[in-house]
Amino acid sequence: MADETEISQNRFEFALTALRSSDWERFERLASTFLASDWPNLRTTASPSGDGGRDSELFSPEGDTTVAIQYSVRKDWPKKIRETITRLAETFPQVKTLIYMSNQVIGAGADDLKRDARGKGLFLDVRDQSWFVERVNLDANRVNAAAELARVIVDPFLETKKVIQRSGEALSRQEAKTALFFLEMQVSDEQRGKGLTRSVFESLIKGVLRGTGSEDRITRDQLFDRVSQLLPQHSAPSLKPYIESALGRLIKSAVRHWPTDDTFCLTHQENEHMKDVAAEIQLLNDEFDDDTLEIASGIGDVPVESEGALLKAVRTIVGKYFLKKGEEFASAIAHDFEIRLNETDVKDLVISSSPAEVLVVGRNNAEVLTRVVNSLFLDSSIATKDYLRLLSDSYTLFAFLEETPDVQKATKKLFGEADIWLDTSVLLPVFAEKALPETMRPFTAAFKQARKASIDMYVTQGVVEEIERHLNLCIAYSRAPKWDGRVPYVIGQYLLSGRRVGAFNSWMEQFCGTHNPKEDIAEYLIDEFAISVREKGDDASLDTDVVHEVEEYWRRVQERRRNSGEAFNMNANRLAAHDSENYLLVLRQRKKDSGKSPLGFTSWWMTMDHAAWKMPERLDPDIWAKIKHSPLMSVDFLLKYLAFGPNRERVDPSDLAYAQIFGSPLVEIPVELLEAAEKVRVECGPLPERIIQRRIRDTLDEQRAKAGPVQDAGLEGASKALAELF
Repeated sequence: MADETEISQNRFEFALTALRSSDWERFERLASTFLASDWPNLRTTASPSGDGGRDSELFSPEGDTTVAIQYSVRKDWPKKIRETITRLAETFPQVKTLIYMSNQVIGAGADDLKRDARGKGLFLDVRDQSWFVERVNLDANRVNAAAELARVIVDPFLETKKVIQRSGEALSRQEAKTALFFLEMQVSDEQRGKGLTRSVFESLIKGVLRGTGSEDRITRDQLFDRVSQLLPQHSAPSLKPYIESALGRLIKSAVRHWPTDDTFCLTHQENEHMKDVAAEIQLLNDEFDDDTLEIASGIGDVPVESEGALLKAVRTIVGKYFLKKGEEFASAIAHDFEIRLNETDVKDLVISSSPAEVLVVGRNNAEVLTRVVNSLFLDSSIATKDYLRLLSDSYTLFAFLEETPDVQKATKKLFGEADIWLDTSVLLPVFAEKALPETMRPFTAAFKQARKASIDMYVTQGVVEEIERHLNLCIAYSRAPKWDGRVPYVIGQYLLSGRRVGAFNSWMEQFCGTHNPKEDIAEYLIDEFAISVREKGDDASLDTDVVHEVEEYWRRVQERRRNSGEAFNMNANRLAAHDSENYLLVLRQRKKDSGKSPLGFTSWWMTMDHAAWKMPERLDPDIWAKIKHSPLMSVDFLLKYLAFGPNRERVDPSDLAYAQIFGSPLVEIPVELLEAAEKVRVECGPLPERIIQRRIRDTLDEQRAKAGPVQDAGLEGASKALAELF
């Protein structure tokens, strides 16, 4: 076997993860190679009580009887280590150091065992999966040993349909599942500066050539047929120019061409690279499965025989969720439609995807799946967030290909630069998120990336006033000995993060002081996000009937929210004026974009207020005919724009937490729920923040179920909750 220069850490990690108990001998050879630089000669340590199986065999450096080395692939490593320590005390009392080598992820989990071992006069050195991965490329012997393990363990698995099936549960056709997997590989390995159409067809060609070599080539016709089968909605002649163009580029790098018989194969280097990318995706898959089972186990007992059904159901729901969002985005762009508010509800998908098996003992499947999926969206591990982002982009690309083969041309219909006016409903979260770790700040990340994409963001003075009044209400709550009603959103999130109510005022000083809080808030928005305060914008005139109807609509909305029987409600009138101002100023600015398609406009109003999205169906049809195109942009649309718009190369995709934003609840929290959350946080102690947040959310779900129905999370809940804040 030729020496390998290096091996992908992800591929090696996946090989270690995939080892089974029957692979003990392979792991033994690997571990011995990794130790060879320290101890070239290892010898078996005989045991008078018998070896108890090869997994129980001990080794030690030649000539050193004080060190024992054990290799093990057992998942129940705490039990195995304790058994070994006991055995050493009985049979090899002279041993002072035990080196335990494992393919499992152990880390700080062995700290208690190390302390116990020290108490017995033994030093325990745990070398787990991370120890191997960190050292894999330090010398040629280790590289070759790791590469051999990957060839035996990983490569056969990556060639099976199981790899494709794991990601495509939401799709029915096998060809569609295959296409999605190839797109996942492209998204995972993407160069942001490359055009989408080029990237998509290059990934499909490399996908169908996966596993080919100089002795296993395919003809041009076979290649065309295989790519065309992945996109049956388009005719073969319409696909041919894109395939030919991509193939011409790939021949210069990743593909070898034999002109004599016009056949093709992937280069060895590209085949190896594709295995590395596929292994990376499988690691994310594994993390997703682990998170899913961990969340479900927090709800109740998950029977072992139900784990497969649970994972399949969750994958199907998540896939359908992202597919629906991708289809709406792609269809709107391909056909020049306006993108309406996406109201995809996880509960609707749960009903159609719930299996017959009992997933959690004593729990309704619909409840379990809804809570698991929402938790995955809101507070999963970093790896699972990466996987959800990968799925979101891949399903969107898949949806684009369903509409048109020229993805790049379709996305060029989108505006290159834009002015977005932000509503209070989308800005309050950025204040609340300051109480959370940086990895749990999706709105903050979205607006910072929007700044990079040359989007100019503005607020009116009225929005600044609403934010200031809400924060002032939070201060009032922090000082009140007793509070009736629901807790204001920002301080509610602050308290859920585990912070003390007595420290809220000092925490607030990062946003504003007491002398001129509105000016302070405006400065904070421009410093952090380049969000400027501007007034009414262009002075372009609007039809007086349109102005009157819009103002009347918002007056009715705000009065209805307050159930006001008064002839004049100052609070409702002020809020209605703010909403009307935002809506109308964008319509005025759009006068300069007259004649553009719905997606070409450069002025938008971003809001999570449900009433704004209902306006087209509730205004007089003749009035709406004069407005024609809605000025609204959703957070969903912004995220898709950042990922697929013309300035996508300026955006850091790792900072866009799509699923978190889709699922973020923007509601006030009843006092009794905060008390329950505080109790959970105290009980959790030093657990990781995402685990604490997950347990708090589970507790809140339990408490809500006992208390009866409450406001739903999401856009509708947000509008109702925010209506009560001012």
